[in-house]
Amino acid sequence: MNEAEEQWKADTTVIGAYIRANEIPALKDASGIYFNITELGSGFPPKSTSQVRFGYKVYIMGSTVVLDENDEALSDIMDLIPGMRIGLSLMPPGSVAELYVPSGYAYGTATLPTIPANSNLKFEVELISVTIPTSQLNQLGADTVALDQYLTTNSVENVIKDTTGLRYVITEEGDGAIPTLYNKVKINYTGKILSNGNTFFTGSNSPTPNFDSRVINYIHAFQAGLTKLKVGSKATLYVPSVLAFGDQPVTGNGGITIPANSNLLYEVELVEIIE
Repeated sequence: MNEAEEQWKADTTVIGAYIRANEIPALKDASGIYFNITELGSGFPPKSTSQVRFGYKVYIMGSTVVLDENDEALSDIMDLIPGMRIGLSLMPPGSVAELYVPSGYAYGTATLPTIPANSNLKFEVELISVTIPTSQLNQLGADTVALDQYLTTNSVENVIKDTTGLRYVITEEGDGAIPTLYNKVKINYTGKILSNGNTFFTGSNSPTPNFDSRVINYIHAFQAGLTKLKVGSKATLYVPSVLAFGDQPVTGNGGITIPANSNLLYEVELVEIIE
């Protein structure tokens, strides 16, 4: 174990003990960041390419002294410290949260005027809005037109049209609970490129030490779709590119390339909610 890993282990141990001692109803992300959503907004959380408008206060964890604050900051999310990037990516717009950030995801070994090296931080954050570029809105419009044409041409029945642009068909209705954005889930799924039917993934996902498998950890289409399915359900999701990988080409299993702006088809089974 190297020095950074040892510091991370020490930090997350201290944060976990603080959370328990103060009975804070926070969830732990695989990164070691703890987050407590005190007010839940709506819509999709920001992507790595998003610009966000947010308010914040920052403290050294355990202190009541405000080190920095801003009621309305505007930033590309990638310009923020890792702890803020991760925390905001777990928040729909309009959400308010407390983030407990290990030092390695804050300022690490750097010594700042008001923040000693290796300081764990607490952020009180409000995600005011996520900027959606006009190009993305236009692409979503084109995507949904193409999806609806596909569904009509292929005589797909019992289609539910979600306001997000997702289209889906429940092919088998389960009888279990419906997950929230923050539930950990086990899912089986197969992903295909809609235009040519090429399969780029087939398999299962469930929590691992490096991936929480919370609904909010998945692409936007899964966030919209899984929160409408009961455990035991199977569904086919017809996914606009904007709710999947957008204008970024991605390589799936077996070297299959998903071109930019590809509409996708997923066959999904919601196997269980994992407590």
